[in-house]
Amino acid sequence: MASFFPITGTISQIEPMQSSAGSWCGCSLMISISTAYQGMVNLVVTPYTYIFNQEPLGVGDSITAFYDASAPAPLIFPPQYRVTAIVKDAKGRMVDFSYYDENLINAGGTLQLNLSGNTVIAYPNGQPFCGNPAGHYLLVLYSSATRSVPAVTDPDAVVVFCCA
Repeated sequence: MASFFPITGTISQIEPMQSSAGSWCGCSLMISISTAYQGMVNLVVTPYTYIFNQEPLGVGDSITAFYDASAPAPLIFPPQYRVTAIVKDAKGRMVDFSYYDENLINAGGTLQLNLSGNTVIAYPNGQPFCGNPAGHYLLVLYSSATRSVPAVTDPDAVVVFCCA
């Protein structure tokens, strides 16, 4: 099972990536972010990277990106991660990306979802998800949670990844 880690920072640079032949292929981007704990980090954004609400990203934007910690990564400085999902940070918005079990508790046991009729549940392509999101990788956006363990939230939006 994949384990997705968040990394939050402010975008300092966005460039197209070169292919192994040294030419610009235009299909992937290298986004450099400045983080509070790791300093500079490079994020590889491919056409398969999900960007919440397809929001355009620019220099100066604060983002949270999620990468698969079990995937291979080059041992270089600054660190470089291939990201699966990116969310532009907004005041009061929290985000989690994890596998959620049949009780809608994330893999770390830290967050449980309480879905309501107001929760927007969709596929990454924006189409409504009609089934039960339990048993999938979920990108969860929420604004508040209880102080219990696990914390319980009524999420604002849930994006269901059927294959992560």
